[in-house]
Parts: sequence; C-alpha cells; structure tokens
Amino acid sequence: MQGSQLATTDDPPIRKYLGLPTLTALVVANMIGAGVFTSSGFSMAALNHPGRVMLTWVLCAGWAIAGSIAYGALAKRMPLSGGEYLFLSRLVHPALGFMAGWISLVAGFTVPIVIAAKGAATYSLPESQESDWLFRGVAITIIFLATTCHVVRAEVGAWVQNTIVGLKIALLTAFVLWAFVWLPADQWLGMPSDQEGPWWPENWNAWVTVLGAMSWIALSYTGFNAAVYVADESQHAERNVPRAMLVGTIIVTVIYLLLNYIFVYAPNADAILGKKEVAAIAAEAVGGNTLATWMRITIVLAMTSSVFSLLLAGPRVYQKMADDGVMPRILSSTGRWPQLATLVQALLAIIVLHMASLFQLMSYLGLTLSACGALAVLSLWWIQRRVPDAQPLSILELVAVIVYLAVTACILAASYTTHADEFRAMCVTFGIGIVFYVAWRQIEKS
Repeated sequence: MQGSQLATTDDPPIRKYLGLPTLTALVVANMIGAGVFTSSGFSMAALNHPGRVMLTWVLCAGWAIAGSIAYGALAKRMPLSGGEYLFLSRLVHPALGFMAGWISLVAGFTVPIVIAAKGAATYSLPESQESDWLFRGVAITIIFLATTCHVVRAEVGAWVQNTIVGLKIALLTAFVLWAFVWLPADQWLGMPSDQEGPWWPENWNAWVTVLGAMSWIALSYTGFNAAVYVADESQHAERNVPRAMLVGTIIVTVIYLLLNYIFVYAPNADAILGKKEVAAIAAEAVGGNTLATWMRITIVLAMTSSVFSLLLAGPRVYQKMADDGVMPRILSSTGRWPQLATLVQALLAIIVLHMASLFQLMSYLGLTLSACGALAVLSLWWIQRRVPDAQPLSILELVAVIVYLAVTACILAASYTTHADEFRAMCVTFGIGIVFYVAWRQIEKS
C-alpha cells in the first residue's frame, strides 16, 4: 500500500496550487516570528555570555536542520496534509494522533497566532499611544485580515503571505548589511572581555543551563515543519514538501545566526539582559532611532506573515481530524480549502488573545512543540510495518532522525530542572489530549 493510499480514495480531487516557492515561503514565515526577536534577551540573562547565547542558536540550528530532513522522510512516504496528527494516527495509534492534533490546536497554532498578533501590535504602536483596547484592536485586525484572505480564496492568502515574506527578508537583509558594513569594529559594545570567562560551557551544570535556554530558542525554529500541514494542496508533494522544509530551514538559519550575532554583540550586554525588545535595542545601537524604526516595521511584517502562515497551516490539521471522525464533521471540507476550520481557528485565537500575556508561554511552547515533533519523527520506526512498500530510510535520514531525537531528549531533560513549571504544564497538556480522546470515543459509541 502506498503512503498516499492511506487517505480515502473516494474523496473529490484536491486543487494542487502550492508550488515549491510558496511552500518555502510558508516555512520561512512560520519560523520567523516572535521568538527570534526576543529569545536572546532571555537567554543572555540565563547564560551571562554572548558566546554561549550564540552556541545555543547554533545547536538549535543543527537540531532544526536534522528535524527538517526527518520530517522530509515522513513527507516522502506519506505526502498528505495533517502533520503530526496524520503521522501518529496512521502509523502508531489513533490516540496518539488525537493527542498531537490537540497539541496543534492549543500549542501548535492558536497560541503562536496570538503571540504573533500581539507582537505585531506591540511593535506597531508607540508606547505613548498604547492602550489596552487599541493594542487588542490592532492584534484582532491582523487576525481578521489574514482570516479574510484565506477564507475568500486560498490563493489570495498564499499570495499575500509570499509578498510579506519577500519584504521581510529584504528588510532583514538590509539590517544585517548595515550592521556588518557600516558599524565600526570599536562600536560593537557587547564583545566580551577576557575577564568574563570562556564561552564554552566548562562543566555539567553550565551545559544543563545551555540546554534549558534552548527551550526558548527551539520555539524560534519549530516552524520548520510547516509544509507538511498542506501537503494535500502541494504540487509534487513527495518531492517539494521535503525540499521546502530543508531549503526554508537553511535560509532561516543563516538569517537567525547573522541577526543574533548583531543582537548580542552590537549593544552593551547589560542593555539586553532579560529584555524582550532585544531587536529594537540592537537596531538602535547600530543605527540610532531611524534604524530602530525600520526594525519595528520589519518585526511587524515578520509577525503578520506568521499569522498568515499559521492560519494557512493549522486548519488543515482540524480538517484532516474531522475527515477521520475525531472532530466534528462540520469542519471537514473535503476537496476544498478548509474555510470553516479557518474561521474556528481565528475565533479560538481571538478568545485566547484576551486571556494570555505576550511572552509568558514561550518556554512552554518550545517544550511542547519539540516533544510533539519528536513523537512524530519516532513514528518513522513504524512506517515499514504500516506501509510495507515504503522505501527504507537513507543513511542521511537515519542520522537526522537520531540527531533530532537526541537533542530533543536533552532539551526536555534539562528543562525538567530549569523550567519545571513549564515541563509540568506540557505533561498536563498531553494528558488532557488523551482524556479528550477517550471522552470523544465514548460519545461516538453512545
């Protein structure tokens, strides 16, 4: 049985309108969000050395590239929409798939949409004019705009997303060039002195702290798998989806490393310690108020494109779950783009927007999404049993799977010590997903 045959064969044909450029833009848009513009300030407070902050970004880059290859291996063998829900429900057990879908609903899409919309509102409003109603109004407007584009016609949402991603990359490239070309060497104020100690963690406790800090930075990389959620609507999905994830992740990795080098070395270290506005602070250190203003515009574009990409990808998971009967059938839109599921996703985001603060869930999100991704990659061990004629893993894919799972395990183990509350919250979220699955099955039987 081919991987694609795991879907029902009586469904009407689905329009294949997503090519490699759009899929790559989706990955880039999904990855470059609130995390990259805030994580280094929190990491600097935990690690107290810019070199160690950069080390965490490099380690997470390797983790994300390995993850994109591992997810690519899944997409080659099962080129269908649904992401972790699809892989775990088809290859392991429906209960695990439902739990992954629940994680996607809560942590994978709803909360990141809220974080991105609130981040865009934060950087678009001057502090002197910021009020609670105006702040929420701007965030809701961004969600409404993205929802309207996706519901009216899927191609419109994809085109707007691609345009914003292009502008975002152009502005970030201009910022990087400005910093490296025009900022004199003696004005990089964050360069550590010899008295600050080595950048390499010199003992086990230091490594645990680095791995714990990776939970923040992992959040910035977790969107590398965005293309798997829309595989049904992708042209030549078994080829283009893996390529889009790998190419998009490499593009974002280069951008992240260059940006964060500037973020931690351009301003004085004390200026960014524990600060969430690290990008704006660094931009002001590089080019004064003018560059800081342009950086704010770039961040607004980055977070707006994240809202667009999340509202494109997320509803496809709920659509697939509805097709399988583990969510209300009304969310199923077989053969069409999931309009009602998109509206439900937007409504959930607007509700959560009024309940949660902007950055309090960053560690929780990084841990939860990393754990869910690791479960999906683990399902590759079952694929030969479920899809007998699926091609065996290549050496590169096998190495990528091992690296991705090993690093994820280290992050989770370290976070049990460094972020105990967030770790418990992650476990509770997984547990609630299983409870909901059992309850749904009982409702169906009655």
